[in-house]
Amino acid sequence: MTRNLRLLALLAVFTLILPAPLLAKEQFTIIIDPGHGGGDHGTPHRKCKQDEKTIALNVALKLGRLIEKNHSDVKVVYTRKTDKYPSLPERTQIAKKNKGDLFISIHVNACPTPSVRGFETYVFGTEGSDSGKRRVEERLVEERENLDISGKRVNFDTDIDIETKILCQAQREKHNKQSLEVAHFVHNNLIASLKKTSYAKNVVSRGVKAKNLFVLCYSPMPAILVELGYMSNVAEERFINTDDAQSTFANALYQGFKQYKKKWDKRQLSNSNDSKDDEKPKNEAKPQEPEKEKQATGKAVWKIQFLASSKLLKEDDPEFKGLSPISYYQEGNLYKYTYGSSSTKNGLNADLKKVTALFPGAFPVKFDANGNRIKN
Repeated sequence: MTRNLRLLALLAVFTLILPAPLLAKEQFTIIIDPGHGGGDHGTPHRKCKQDEKTIALNVALKLGRLIEKNHSDVKVVYTRKTDKYPSLPERTQIAKKNKGDLFISIHVNACPTPSVRGFETYVFGTEGSDSGKRRVEERLVEERENLDISGKRVNFDTDIDIETKILCQAQREKHNKQSLEVAHFVHNNLIASLKKTSYAKNVVSRGVKAKNLFVLCYSPMPAILVELGYMSNVAEERFINTDDAQSTFANALYQGFKQYKKKWDKRQLSNSNDSKDDEKPKNEAKPQEPEKEKQATGKAVWKIQFLASSKLLKEDDPEFKGLSPISYYQEGNLYKYTYGSSSTKNGLNADLKKVTALFPGAFPVKFDANGNRIKN
């Protein structure tokens, strides 16, 4: 990438992560992501005709039509509208390019145990991802939804561009909070809607959960993934394959979206009012700042970059989640924060494990003797 293109990319990142009061939006953009597609069938059908990819697309299109019919101020963007396969990185890039305000990914589940049934809603998170106590069906979700069309697990470190990593890191805490908000809206509406169907006595709510799923990690906006039920359960597959069921799913997702959009509108109004207050002069003490990158040793050094922000944060800012001591360097209008230090990349391994537990998108960066970042 040339210097000018890099600057333009960084400027775009900066613009996207400006505080909300400076970016009041009149139009809300929702990204609807029907899972799988094309040569990737997802969960295959057993007794019925439709595979996961078809069911996901049917529900997605129904959801989009409901939104377009009832919300003229909402732009609906699909990662696919036909039977084609966008890769997982391509789905997140569609979300980023269209500056989405919400990302909803739609899937259908499967499990080797045919008695397992129910629906669940996921947000991004890594807590408990290495626990041996997790149910096998939960581990399968993480494994299956992180595979590309060839069956290979997508690489969280190399299959995404650096600008998207920075963008997601900068807003991770805010997005996770709002992801949980919309996840509960959607999940509660799924419970209520399914209880009114002929399948009511079989309805099982498996809850709202956090999982390290690629499309949730790298869609730079509040994001959820919904598993509508288990195709491996004969009764559930039969229900999911009906048009009535797919309309019920779409309407429940729509009602959850509508509740979230109402709260989003209120936040926009509140942020607009706050921005007016921010224009008034204030006498504030200068915050204690992290140390700016500098190398007194005269040698190159490796550090772990874990966060980027449009403003210089205090050393004890909650955004750092307790990490200390913190250093930073500046590129364009972004402050980029680092932790740890080693003369070799491998020397960061212990610290990297610690940091990625708090900031999953963290990665090693190298600085020259003058404290300037060395890019590959």
